[in-house]
Amino acid sequence: MSGVGFNPNHGGDSGPLPYIPQMGYSYPTPGYWPQVPYGGVASPGYGMPGQYPAPEPTSDGGVPGVHLRNQFGGVGLPPGYNYLFPKSHCMIHGSTPPWQASTPLYNHDARNHKKFFVPANMTVGEMMKALGCNNEKADKNVLTEVTEAGNGRWLRGMKFSGGNGDKMKKKLHELGWNIERKRSGLPGQGPVIWVYVTND
Repeated sequence: MSGVGFNPNHGGDSGPLPYIPQMGYSYPTPGYWPQVPYGGVASPGYGMPGQYPAPEPTSDGGVPGVHLRNQFGGVGLPPGYNYLFPKSHCMIHGSTPPWQASTPLYNHDARNHKKFFVPANMTVGEMMKALGCNNEKADKNVLTEVTEAGNGRWLRGMKFSGGNGDKMKKKLHELGWNIERKRSGLPGQGPVIWVYVTND
């Protein structure tokens, strides 16, 4: 046909463009996901999806009171809830006998002991349970206050036994342990409150 473009597959040039041959694979290009090598640091990349081990269960480190248990038996606040903190707190160090620590004078070393910010309206009995005093025989649960005297010496202060119901009901601010009494160990302030617990 003269004067009109003609394609033997489509006829006159009124349809789609002629087919253009393609180069390359006759099937989709296979994907390649570099895997993270073992025993070293790898650059960020995409790893093949797989089954990862479950995370370790939440640990309280032997101090049950460091976790907030909700009504579902889990740890943390229920979804959608906020927590209102008490106004007054106590700074408590413990709960291991300080002379059993390697360097107790360096109170910034978390390996030696733990530090707690405790509500001042908590009772002695509640704090003892939070620190791990869980013996069924109440008299076996004992909390002892000690004060650093220098040169590796410690002075014993108040002592509380779980069998003494009256002392168990005392609130921490009644003992003078609240931060308003300036028991922080800083220059010009009172000594840090250090307690240790035994339950055997």
